[in-house]
Amino acid sequence: MAETGVNLRGLRRHNRALLLGHILRAGGLSRVELAQRSGLTQQAVSKIVSDLLPAGLLDVERAPAAGVGKPRTMLRLRAGARCALGAQLDRDGFLVLRTGLTGEVEEIVEGPLPIGFGPEAAVTAIADGVRKLLSDVDPARVLGLGVGSVGPLDHRAGRVRDATNMPGWHDVPLRDLLAERTGLQVTLDKNTNSAAFAHAWPEETSAATAVVLVGTGIGVGLLIDGRVYRGPRTNAGEFGHTTIAYAGPRCACGRRGCVEVMHRAAGTPHDAARLLGIGLADLVQVLDLERIVLFGRTVRGAPEVYRETVSQQLRDLLPVPYWQRIDVELSDLDEEAVALGAAFEVLAGFYEDPK
Repeated sequence: MAETGVNLRGLRRHNRALLLGHILRAGGLSRVELAQRSGLTQQAVSKIVSDLLPAGLLDVERAPAAGVGKPRTMLRLRAGARCALGAQLDRDGFLVLRTGLTGEVEEIVEGPLPIGFGPEAAVTAIADGVRKLLSDVDPARVLGLGVGSVGPLDHRAGRVRDATNMPGWHDVPLRDLLAERTGLQVTLDKNTNSAAFAHAWPEETSAATAVVLVGTGIGVGLLIDGRVYRGPRTNAGEFGHTTIAYAGPRCACGRRGCVEVMHRAAGTPHDAARLLGIGLADLVQVLDLERIVLFGRTVRGAPEVYRETVSQQLRDLLPVPYWQRIDVELSDLDEEAVALGAAFEVLAGFYEDPK
C-alpha cells in the first residue's frame, strides 16, 4: 500500500493537538516544558502558542520568581473557551450534562422516562435537556453532543439496533434524530463504551481493562492497548448476555441463564456479586484482563460487597501466578459516568483536530 504524505496544514493541526494534550494532562506547562515533552523545538512551540493565544484557548500565568532570571510563564487551558455536552439514555431515565474544555462538569439536567417509552420521548427529553444547558451559552463555545445509550447499537451508523428490554427500539437512527432536533454534531456510542472512555481520558492507560456497568442491565466497556475496543461491528461488550447456567431462567435476549438474568434473580447482593464474578472470570481468561472496574447504581448499593465478592471469585476460579494478578476496583466516578464519557468523546475529537 502506498504511503500518504501529511500536508503542512495537517502537520500544524497535529502539533497544535500535541501541545494542547500535554497542557491538558499536566494542568499547565511552560514553553520550555512543552518543548521537552513534545520533542518540538522551542521556536516551533512559541509559534504554535502564538497562534493559540488569539483563539482564546489558553491562559498565561507568570510563575513566582525562583532565583535570578526572568520567571517562566505557565500556559493553562481556558476551561470556558469551549464546552461539550454528554447524555446518558437508560431504560428508565436520562441525564444530560455540560463540561468545559478541561472536562469539568458545569451543569446537569436529568429526569425519569415513562415505562415503555419510545424514541420520540427519548429524543424530546434529551433535546429539552440540551436546550436548558445551552440557554445562556455562546453557540461558538459548543463542540457537540455525545450520547451513551443502551444497546446493541451501531456506533458508526449512529443507530440503535434492537435495544434489550426496550420494545419499539428497532433500527432507530438516534444520532440523526438528535442532530436534527438540537442542531448539533452528535456522536452515539454504547453506554458501556462511553463509561470506559470516561475512565481512560484524558489520562492514558495501558492496562487491559473491563469497565463493568451493573444497573438496569449489565455490560462492559473494554479498554485494550489504551483504547476503547468496540469490535468490527461496534457491538463488543454484550457481556450481560453470556450464559453461565445453560438451564437457567429465560433472559429477555431469548437465551437461558445469562449473567444478567441470573444476577437479577439472586436473593442477596452477595449472591448477585458472586454470579457476576463467575461470568467475569471467563471474560478475564478470554481477554487476559489486568483490571476490572465496577460501577453503576447496583454496585453503589453495596460497593464493598461487590468488590470483595468479585475479587474472591476471581481468586477462586483463576488460581493464577502473581504476575497475572487482576485488580478489582470501584469506580471513583458518580452517576454521570456514562454522560461524562460521552462528553469526553466530543472533547477528545477537538483535541485530536483543534480548529
